[in-house]
Amino acid sequence: MGISKLGKSAYSHVAMWYDEKDGSIHVSMPDVDGFHTTVASWQHPELYEKLSDCLHKVGEQPASNLSVVDNRSQPA
Repeated sequence: MGISKLGKSAYSHVAMWYDEKDGSIHVSMPDVDGFHTTVASWQHPELYEKLSDCLHKVGEQPASNLSVVDNRSQPA
């Protein structure tokens, strides 16, 4: 991981993938031990949409016809 000249930004590689089973997007940073998170459309619709657009631009899922808002209820 790199740090900017002013020391206010960190630079790292980011890996993202779409999980077809539950419709979530996974994000990990290979340079940071243990960093992995999952973004669901119903949890963070704006972030999900931005990550989805990034994946779509490089030819990965989710497909552009998927709804960003998921109608499933949130887990208890």
